[in-house]
Amino acid sequence: MHGYEKQVLRLKKRITITLGILFVVLTACRDTQPSGPPTDNSPDSLALLRGAFSMPENCQPCHPNHFSEWQTSMHAYAFEDPVFFRLNEIGQERSGNELDQFCIKCHSPLGSMFGETGPGFDRADLSELAQKGIQCDVCHLIKNFDRGHSITEFRTDRIRRGSIADPQANSYHDSEYDARYSTSAICSPCHDIISPLGVRVEATSTEWDASLYSAMGLECQACHMPLYSGKAATDGPQREVHRHTFTGVDIPLTDFPGKAQTIEAVTNLLQNSVSLSLQAPAQINAGENWQIAVTVGNDRTGHNIPSGSTFERQMWLEVRLLSADGAQVYFESGYLDDNGDLADHHSEQVANGDLPEDLQLKLYTGKAMLNGNEIPFFWEADAVELNTIPAFSSDHTVYTLPGIQTGGWVALSVSLKFRAFPPHVLRAIGLPELVREVPVFLMESITTNIEVL
Repeated sequence: MHGYEKQVLRLKKRITITLGILFVVLTACRDTQPSGPPTDNSPDSLALLRGAFSMPENCQPCHPNHFSEWQTSMHAYAFEDPVFFRLNEIGQERSGNELDQFCIKCHSPLGSMFGETGPGFDRADLSELAQKGIQCDVCHLIKNFDRGHSITEFRTDRIRRGSIADPQANSYHDSEYDARYSTSAICSPCHDIISPLGVRVEATSTEWDASLYSAMGLECQACHMPLYSGKAATDGPQREVHRHTFTGVDIPLTDFPGKAQTIEAVTNLLQNSVSLSLQAPAQINAGENWQIAVTVGNDRTGHNIPSGSTFERQMWLEVRLLSADGAQVYFESGYLDDNGDLADHHSEQVANGDLPEDLQLKLYTGKAMLNGNEIPFFWEADAVELNTIPAFSSDHTVYTLPGIQTGGWVALSVSLKFRAFPPHVLRAIGLPELVREVPVFLMESITTNIEVL
């Protein structure tokens, strides 16, 4: 072989080796998918991946307000929630671990991406990044907005993107404006959920699409990340910035930072979500049955109400007819049994015959269905039945009330109530101690006096 041929051969080998190394590096640094572990699980590639992300505490010095808001949010609670961990455990047991990352990829996208959260994982063994759940970089390094399929790709360029059109330069990271952060699209990966069976089991984002708010350009952030005047960073200018509390209808069920403030914020949100109206006669004849009509209007919310995990949500009407002094109850619907459950087929006391079933109960909720039957675990459903109120729609309920035998006055009250979890669900999954932590929120109420002739 001639000398120049040997040089060419050596050069080809060097090029081949260089390209191979470059391919490995680029593969490790490319936008990554959290639905499973990285392709190359070597320590070096994982270190490169983790190096693209920061702990939320690293954001605190420059963004103290956003950090303190996030710290009390349900995003921060997402991977602290005992209900989530128990349901994931049940799902893995019932599916023979085939459920895999279905729940985790929204509750800890980084843990899922790093391959740390396989079936049977111990939270104490996870990296700090994985334990932080839905933290700052989950949203600010997101690349794709794949509705209903969680976050499937992240950017690894360490450029934090957001809704501020003129971000201030800083020494820690580059910043870039992305118009999508001002739209509902960024919420859609995890606020629609498509189950392993292909069923859209949660549809908040899809519901918003069908609402007038979508056509009006009124985005999720308007209610759930409202604007206020402040600073995005300590050395930045005064401007309009978004709250990072992400208030919805859930609250922490454990001792968690800002719990009281979260309950107050949820109360305020719920009390500004719907309208309630009552049609009732001013006078009734003694001894005759009579009727009232109650209308719930979803006239302020950009999605169905309730929405999200409707299989656990309960919004219901409580109707009470009392004597003028309150001593005698003539009629009641929407009452609770001794276990705190509504008096329907889920009530143990109703099933045992110890309490009459509430035959006029008006309950707004959702049901996970399999082969036409209600089932307890939504990820196994082949269909979903909703008894919810779409945005800018109303629901009308007529109640038949018993005749009052003597003349005088009676007091009628109608209340709309809500809670995120019914007690029977928490007992069924082995968390009865959390029942007392679930508040019942009063959304709206009306009272009136009626004369009995």
